[in-house]
Amino acid sequence: MIKTARDARGWSMEKLAEEVSKAEGLTKPLAWQTVQQWEKEGGTAPKRKRMEIVARLLRIDVHALITEGKGSIHVHHPEDELPPGVIRIPESAIAFSAGNGHTPTYEVIEDSEPVVYQLSWFQKMRINPAMVRRFKVKDDSAEPLLYEGDSILVNHAETDVVDGKLYAFRYGDDLRVKRLFKRLDGTLILRSVNPSYKDEEVPAALVEEHITIIGRVRDKAGSGGL
Repeated sequence: MIKTARDARGWSMEKLAEEVSKAEGLTKPLAWQTVQQWEKEGGTAPKRKRMEIVARLLRIDVHALITEGKGSIHVHHPEDELPPGVIRIPESAIAFSAGNGHTPTYEVIEDSEPVVYQLSWFQKMRINPAMVRRFKVKDDSAEPLLYEGDSILVNHAETDVVDGKLYAFRYGDDLRVKRLFKRLDGTLILRSVNPSYKDEEVPAALVEEHITIIGRVRDKAGSGGL
């Protein structure tokens, strides 16, 4: 993120090192190699106070900078200008149309707080940001992994079932979140994270009629269980 923001400002590593040195009032300026370490994968990140100075100079969000690459998310006000390398993901409501396939439709929930992710996280996870949506969890079947009111990030590009992974899917007219397992005959096993719920087995014929895989759950957010 530092490199992306630095390039956006047209600054060299030497220029950023010079500006940070001025802001800190250093008698011995930082070497450009210090900036190189910040930008290098596996390199040494600046400490918190210096991180705040770097973020201010490059006009990027310090919280996004601190959590970059960790898969962490945080609330970002809709009216704030997004810093470089950051993507805002709104929360969506979901409904299913009648007829073949029960095609899902999505509507952004206007009064929900958007969440921002670092573009580098999507790149690391090999996920196209245009293919994700956020939804609210509405029951306790995924506790203690997910609690009612938590949010999940769902990747629509992953609809082929990988045994044991967590998926959001339509079952009838409901959105459910469970671990899925697929047998050779097409039977789908729906397994709740919460051990209080028993496995459900859906024969292949009923899977085709009643179930639509929305996508794989790739991240979560919320204070449920705290």
